[in-house]
Amino acid sequence: MNKTGKMILAAAMTAMAFSAAPAMAQDRERTQVEAPEYPRGAERRGIEGYAVVEYTVNADGAVENATVVEANPEGVFDRAVLRAIEGWAYAPASASTEGVQQRFDFNLGG
Repeated sequence: MNKTGKMILAAAMTAMAFSAAPAMAQDRERTQVEAPEYPRGAERRGIEGYAVVEYTVNADGAVENATVVEANPEGVFDRAVLRAIEGWAYAPASASTEGVQQRFDFNLGG
């Protein structure tokens, strides 16, 4: 991915950080965040879009059961967001937080 694409993706992630997340998830501090890589095929063909991932944060702060619940176009960005979200971590808590959602926007900025 080119530098501009990475900056736009990072800005989109920052702007959307908690827009789709339930209130309980906002109480959990993210301790590790990994940005998804723009799929090379999508980048080469100029495809832009988004994917929304829903997951559980267990009591230890690890992400579990991540699934793509919405995407446009379908199937293009799924693997990239699932791979990235597996690397996320949250501060430990007394219980799991279910139904956390995160939207990832993929824009080439051109």
